[in-house]
Amino acid sequence: MTIWSPRLPDSPEPIYRRIADVLERDIRAGVLMPGSQLPTHRDLARTLGITAVTVTRAYSESARRGLVESSTGRGTFVRAVRRDAAPPSAEIDLATNHISVPFPPPSSAALQRAASMLATTYGTGAGTERHRAAGAKWLGGGVDPSRVVVTAGTQHALLLAFAATARAGETILCESVTYHGAKAAAALLGLRLEPVAIDRFGLVPAALERAARARSGRVVYLIPSLHNPTGVTMPEKRRRDLAAVAAKHGLTLIEDDICGFLLEKTPPPLATFAPDRTISITGLGKALAPAVRVGFLAAPEALLPRVHGALAASILFATPIVAELAATWIEDGTAARLIAQKRLEITRRNAAARRILGPHVSGDPRSPHLWLELPKRWTADAFTEEARRRRVRLASASSFAVGRDVPRAVRVSVGAAPTLAELETALQIVASIEDERVEEPVV
Repeated sequence: MTIWSPRLPDSPEPIYRRIADVLERDIRAGVLMPGSQLPTHRDLARTLGITAVTVTRAYSESARRGLVESSTGRGTFVRAVRRDAAPPSAEIDLATNHISVPFPPPSSAALQRAASMLATTYGTGAGTERHRAAGAKWLGGGVDPSRVVVTAGTQHALLLAFAATARAGETILCESVTYHGAKAAAALLGLRLEPVAIDRFGLVPAALERAARARSGRVVYLIPSLHNPTGVTMPEKRRRDLAAVAAKHGLTLIEDDICGFLLEKTPPPLATFAPDRTISITGLGKALAPAVRVGFLAAPEALLPRVHGALAASILFATPIVAELAATWIEDGTAARLIAQKRLEITRRNAAARRILGPHVSGDPRSPHLWLELPKRWTADAFTEEARRRRVRLASASSFAVGRDVPRAVRVSVGAAPTLAELETALQIVASIEDERVEEPVV
């Protein structure tokens, strides 16, 4: 069962409708995935301090919107949301971290090679030699293919990294706001995430050292390039300093590089400075297309047995057919051409966002998502809810906050809107909400 404890915005709307609204937001933001089982009526009522009847009304409202489905004796589950069900003018999505560019159809030769994998009775655990070599090329930095594991996407790679480095009840250190999928993976494995302070350059080395001295945790999860959600790219000196702290205190680093493909020039990865204590993870879902559920994990030799064990316990092996297509696209230049298009598109969209939203938006100009700091009269959830009423979807800082300290900010994903014109329309709406004067603070 999914651990879902929603924060309900203060609003004159009935509680059941607010629950349905937050549920819809979290589904569209990817916090809740299709097939996830929601808390029982009684459990959610106890969490929120309301009656089970109100939860029943909320789930019924969510079912009416096509968000969930219930089965007697089994529970309530998240449905796959059909984005074509509503008219194009119904909403503009600035919550989903996706880059909208056309994907070229695979060649017949690529399909034939992929089809040949059907003759394989079972996969090969960490992946075939060819697939691991493609993963090493994608990871860059001279990674040895023998240390690469092919996974079912970056989220799966993250789950393996957590499982290989920490046991239930232990703590993983991370940025004070982090990828919401890391929160879900930690919860599934019974791990605790502890926030470490960040600044405009990323994770603060002095703060990490304090946590290490306090023995808060022996594993650090971080996103140095195009950090999710703030969009910050960590400079080389900061990476070196963090690697030095990790070496001094015997910390293991998990480096998530899911959006690094958008950086034509980037500082060296953390693994360059701490190769014996860094697990690197990445994938192709954002770089190519969401349906390409292929990821890659590179680990030090000492950690590979535990990674392989977690792989065997979770899926045995990644789907060879999709891995074969991915390897072909990496080798024949399809991936490189698609990345060039996405870099150009994100640069255009990022410039539009900065022009419209002004000085309160921050992040690398090559990032697919930006961090918008809000006026004091707004909380993150209240601002997100107001934008939703005006048919714009944003991702509240509450989805990314580790602990109770939720910044007054929202993540603005500039890539998901189908066109630049629709993006600009949505950004104008966000800017107008930000500029509005209100008599009483919205809390």
